Amino acid sequence: ERRVIFRPNTEKGMPGPFSKYDTELFYPGPSGKPTLEVVEGPVVTEVRQVYSDWVTHVVRLVKDKPFVEVEWTVGPIPKDTPWADPASPVGKEIAVRYHTGLKSDGRFYTDSNGREMVPRDRNKRGPSYPPLKVSEPVAGNYYPVNTAISVDDGDRELVVLTDVTQGGTSLTDGTVELMVHRRTIDDDSRGVFEGLSETMCGCESGLTHPFVRCDCPGLTVRGKHWLVFDVVAEAHAARRDLMEELNFPPVLAFGDGAVKEGQRSWLATALPRQVKLQTLTSNYAQWHDGQVVLRLSHQYAAGEHAVLSREVSVDLGSLFGGGFRVRSASEMSLTSNQDRATMEKRRLVWNVTDVTGGAVEAQLAGVSSSEKWEPMHGLVVTLRPMEVKTFLIDLERPGEAFV
Repeated sequence: ERRVIFRPNTEKGMPGPFSKYDTELFYPGPSGKPTLEVVEGPVVTEVRQVYSDWVTHVVRLVKDKPFVEVEWTVGPIPKDTPWADPASPVGKEIAVRYHTGLKSDGRFYTDSNGREMVPRDRNKRGPSYPPLKVSEPVAGNYYPVNTAISVDDGDRELVVLTDVTQGGTSLTDGTVELMVHRRTIDDDSRGVFEGLSETMCGCESGLTHPFVRCDCPGLTVRGKHWLVFDVVAEAHAARRDLMEELNFPPVLAFGDGAVKEGQRSWLATALPRQVKLQTLTSNYAQWHDGQVVLRLSHQYAAGEHAVLSREVSVDLGSLFGGGFRVRSASEMSLTSNQDRATMEKRRLVWNVTDVTGGAVEAQLAGVSSSEKWEPMHGLVVTLRPMEVKTFLIDLERPGEAFV
């Protein structure tokens, strides 16, 4: 028996009591119309919705924040489904779907590991793929979403930011859908030979074994989506900052004793908005004569924003304050295991032929750069769009060791 990878092959969800609501976000089953509670405050206003005893979410507006927060909680997903098939357990996949009136013309974008936003066309593949025969109109349009998925009509854009990797798609124009949880009972006939029915205690409730009985509840998961809806330029500018804020929040640390300083920064000046201090560590100092690894990244892609996508320069000599000083620096490969200049000399030049008649080359022309590597000038570093550079720096702090 051949089974589809995801839910039935339609952009519709499981038929049920919510199907009459155009703003339906979940398909959780037989609880009827969701309950609604509004909580207003001077800083935060929340709309709390309960769809069933295992599906809830909170829509949250925070004062002076440029996004709408949706906090969803799903689980434990029950195996029994009396409204669909009372005779046997039924697997379920829970997705959140956001609707807009944007005419996105079948195109949406997903991020690649938090970096470039990759265009995706519904029921299509790029020129390097063979012609697509659409047999999985739902699963075949799902892509990994590490931090962001978006749709736009050329003027306005909806961006949904995630705090954890999920599968996402846009099955109809102007919609964004993210699968937030799933529990399947049967194998999908693709090599694993088991369902996906994880439980809180680790036993596999989807398997039948004469000596093993698993009565533990399924997993409960909770996450957040941040929704940004704005003109394209403003949405592009905001989403990169918000990706960092959502996925790399401040870390709380606790310890005994009095705090000597209430606030302190070792940066002499703020970095340009499009530059992130990716890494600063002495973990590898013993292999590099005491030098510290510093990694900087440009956060915007080419053409993503009229201003923030421009190349930018950073002076390492004036970057740190508080008594720290960079005495010297050398650019390394990304993993800092060899000098960058040496790596460039060893770079392979591939002889390639575009067998698609130029279609692949045309596609790559919009994202690749023909510019050569630009070395450091003294302690001044230049970063191009999406560029990540790694350095070994001799960092001095008189009278105090760097940790």
